[in-house]
Amino acid sequence: MKKKRLSTPDIYTLAYRLFGRWAELIQTYFEDLEKEIKRAGMKISLTRYISRMLFAAFIAFLIGFFVSLPILLMRAMPFYALTMSLGIGLLTGGIAFWIIYTLPTISASNRKGRMEKALTFVVNYMAILSAAGIIPERIFKSLSTSDIDPVIREEIAEVVRGTEILGEDFYSALRRRSDETPSKQFSELLKGVLMVSNAGGDLKRYLRIQAKYFMKRRRVVLKKGLEQLGVLAEVYVTAGIVMPMVIIIMLSTMSIIGGGGINVILWLYLTTFFIIPIVSTALIILIDLMVPKEE
Repeated sequence: MKKKRLSTPDIYTLAYRLFGRWAELIQTYFEDLEKEIKRAGMKISLTRYISRMLFAAFIAFLIGFFVSLPILLMRAMPFYALTMSLGIGLLTGGIAFWIIYTLPTISASNRKGRMEKALTFVVNYMAILSAAGIIPERIFKSLSTSDIDPVIREEIAEVVRGTEILGEDFYSALRRRSDETPSKQFSELLKGVLMVSNAGGDLKRYLRIQAKYFMKRRRVVLKKGLEQLGVLAEVYVTAGIVMPMVIIIMLSTMSIIGGGGINVILWLYLTTFFIIPIVSTALIILIDLMVPKEE
């Protein structure tokens, strides 16, 4: 007979075993977090996620306490060192708790951005399929296997999964997804499909209008992005090229006529190898963040 190996639990299972009961007691205070977890697409219950938050806070507290205690003992009395270490540990634990708490919101925001970028293509795809006489259920099933952004494909797949695996009615699954999706635009699209279908309206016309709306909105977004790019280009020329040149010319002139007590060579080195690279890098990062990107 083969001997069974003892498997050590993974960190998430360990967190639930240690703090699961505590999480169940306080989960009523985190109802808003449950909504964010669903919007972020995280496949985890609220109780388990809270247990992870508590576990992360506990580990951070231990690290903050035991790392700071030996250092403070060398500089302060034991009582004060212990008190300050406890304070540092609590602060570190609180920061870790807050970081884990905000992760679903950040993830939901990222998903929202990616979904809204892909909506123009998705709505046009739906309008084409609807014009071909394909029913909404088949349209969503086709989208769930199409080559679109994985984030919005997962959202659509949730509707298909609800009907095929969970046995939900298609419109009930559509309504549930519209309430849980992080994108308001996608939610309004799903609610529109739901209302038009239930009222017996012209879904082809509705999707065609929505496709035109999203295309127009995307053009406006891209136009604003180009305008911002023009402004940032001017800022880059001013702060990244003209200003360093003026500073270098001024410092060079001062080195000729006398620096007035200023170490001109040192400032030239700082400007050339420190200030100019940092300003240029910061402006490039800012431009990259503000310019709209196509997937």
